[in-house]
Amino acid sequence: MTPYKQAACVTGTYTDRDGNEKKRYVNVGTLFQYEDGGFALKLDSIPVGQGWNGFVSFFDLKPRDGGQAGGGQRTSQQASKPREDFSADLDDEIPF
Repeated sequence: MTPYKQAACVTGTYTDRDGNEKKRYVNVGTLFQYEDGGFALKLDSIPVGQGWNGFVSFFDLKPRDGGQAGGGQRTSQQASKPREDFSADLDDEIPF
């Protein structure tokens, strides 16, 4: 299976700085293509609420560093950002 397209849904609208109404998209997963030509949709999330009309749109994958396309990969700039340490918040018991 090879990543083929990015899956996104329109969840509403917003107004940009120039006063133009734009659609608000949320990435929901990746469309993969099998070697035999078939497709599979891997959902990472499903939108809820009144803004979603039930349709999923597919867009070309954005190229990673090095010019190759791929879904969900971090760029080198994103990967180099230090993560905050939240381990101190994990010492209490989970209530469920």
